[in-house]
Amino acid sequence: MEDKLSILIVDDLIDNRLAIKIALKKEGYYLYEASDGREALKKSIELMPDVILMDGMMPIMDGYEATKAIRSLEEFKRTPILMITALSEKDDKIKALNYGVNDFISKPFDKHELIARCKSYANLSKINKQYILSSKNHSTNLPNKSALMDDIKLCENPILVLFKIKDYEVLEEFYSEEVVDKIEQEFAKMVHTLTPENCKEAILYHTSDGEFALLNDKKDIKIILSEVYATCTEFQNNVRDVQILLDDYEYEINIDISFAYNTKQLFEYSRIGLSHVMKGKSNIIFSNEIVEHVHKEAAKNIKMIKTIKNALDKNKVVSYYQPLFNNRTKEIEKYESLVRIIDEASNIISPFFFLDIAKKGRYYTSITKCVLNNSFKALEGTTKDISINLSALDIEDKQVYSQIIKFLKSNKDYAHRIVFELLEDELFNDSNIVTGFIGEIKKFGVQIAIDDFGAGYSNFERLIDFQPDIIKIDGSLIKNIHENSFNRHVVETIQSFATKIGVKTVAEFVSSKEIFDIINEIGIDYSQGYYIDEPKDIF
Repeated sequence: MEDKLSILIVDDLIDNRLAIKIALKKEGYYLYEASDGREALKKSIELMPDVILMDGMMPIMDGYEATKAIRSLEEFKRTPILMITALSEKDDKIKALNYGVNDFISKPFDKHELIARCKSYANLSKINKQYILSSKNHSTNLPNKSALMDDIKLCENPILVLFKIKDYEVLEEFYSEEVVDKIEQEFAKMVHTLTPENCKEAILYHTSDGEFALLNDKKDIKIILSEVYATCTEFQNNVRDVQILLDDYEYEINIDISFAYNTKQLFEYSRIGLSHVMKGKSNIIFSNEIVEHVHKEAAKNIKMIKTIKNALDKNKVVSYYQPLFNNRTKEIEKYESLVRIIDEASNIISPFFFLDIAKKGRYYTSITKCVLNNSFKALEGTTKDISINLSALDIEDKQVYSQIIKFLKSNKDYAHRIVFELLEDELFNDSNIVTGFIGEIKKFGVQIAIDDFGAGYSNFERLIDFQPDIIKIDGSLIKNIHENSFNRHVVETIQSFATKIGVKTVAEFVSSKEIFDIINEIGIDYSQGYYIDEPKDIF
């Protein structure tokens, strides 16, 4: 059954209150009474009426002051207040409107007008209450993102500070969702005690899990960037210095902060800034400064996606081949297949500029299929081994997997000259995927290499798990080995371990004779880099 709406009748004369009650008796409202403004304020807080019918002239506290007092309370900002008055002076009505009265009913009132106005404003109150419910965060009872977006539109010169409990998702996993909810609720209660004096008037919002906002309308006050930074830093330090006590445990928290002003997209800018704070080293970011850069990067990404798609459509995904030099036989024995794309202006584009974008744009595995086709064809034009890079995305893609197995079954004479280099990325998060793939393709005599060993995910345990034929030592360890004794010691350790388990080694980024001589002293099996030769279109 739908809840009945309520009306509070405020008048110092009992006969007037009785007349209104009789008029509204059959309309199905809960009808409450107050005899003066002070009692009206008290009963409003107690009963939370949907509509208030307010007399203008009353002893103790008149209807104007009562309206003003009721309107000062946040929960009554939207409650309809109708003044029933015999006053006809324009100034009196303006005063009532300024204090928060929504409408007037003249004395003596007309029954049908009273019923119609009460019905109209009661329905409005119902809508307002539904809005209030939808604009509250149920965990903290603070206004939510929806309320924030509405309030921003009402501001003349708004500044928004968006902040999030640092590592919120990690806290959820570590402590449990229930505990983190309590931490969040306690934090929400103390935020205003932690904010600096110059933003005490800001309204606090709870915009999402672990995320809050402070909105302040500076109106005619000039916003000074250095002062905002100082305020945010003070706020952040205040949060860092407090502890939240729950069930005899003390929890320390920190916050990341992003702020924005002087833009119509206040919340959107702040969200972009906050995401950058969470990824980077800075704990506070002025969002306006980075959004332009973000937009430029987005435009570049869109342009590159178009270039990638065009290259795929027009067979402009090509492979360049870089030789691997056998340091013992002094011959080139292998080539690594390295992808390039050709744009509409016939420029050759390196994977540095497009592979990450291709992953985000869902074109990565399509590029891999082209590289596989190029590389398999290249095997027909050489007696050397061809090395092909594969990532987790490739191995998990059913079409790529099927393409590899189909070729191996149809070209068993070539299979032993294929080397699959397992790239250093999310590949090693699930070793079962890798070991299953390795086991399947090794049946055809395919060789396995671990790329970029010594950086990222690579470690000696994986050598044992995956039992590769080749280790490619990461270029970051090789490129300055002639200047960095620590790097040399690491490379020597890798080479020693590889020798003991019977695995061949490749040094990448061999760019000079000096580096080439050092890796030969260490005993590395193969050299790859510009000192040997650059990647070329040779097949």
